[in-house]
Amino acid sequence: MNDRQIESIRERLRLYTELLRNLVILLIAIGGGSVSLLFKLSNPISLPLVILGLILTLGLFLGSVRIAVTLRELVEELREWEKKH
Repeated sequence: MNDRQIESIRERLRLYTELLRNLVILLIAIGGGSVSLLFKLSNPISLPLVILGLILTLGLFLGSVRIAVTLRELVEELREWEKKH
């Protein structure tokens, strides 16, 4: 690997780190909103919003896990390069 490839990996690390941070913030916000709606189930609009919120929370969680795995792979790739050089 040359310096350009290493810099590319570092940029992807920054991008994925920022994306993971934003997904976690969204996960907390949407999950918290969904839980708060559970206390107002007497309102007829609450149940569809709770279901939508739970689906979004699950999707954000799975996306966060996938990005965390990608980050781990990139870090391992950088470590292997450092061992070689």
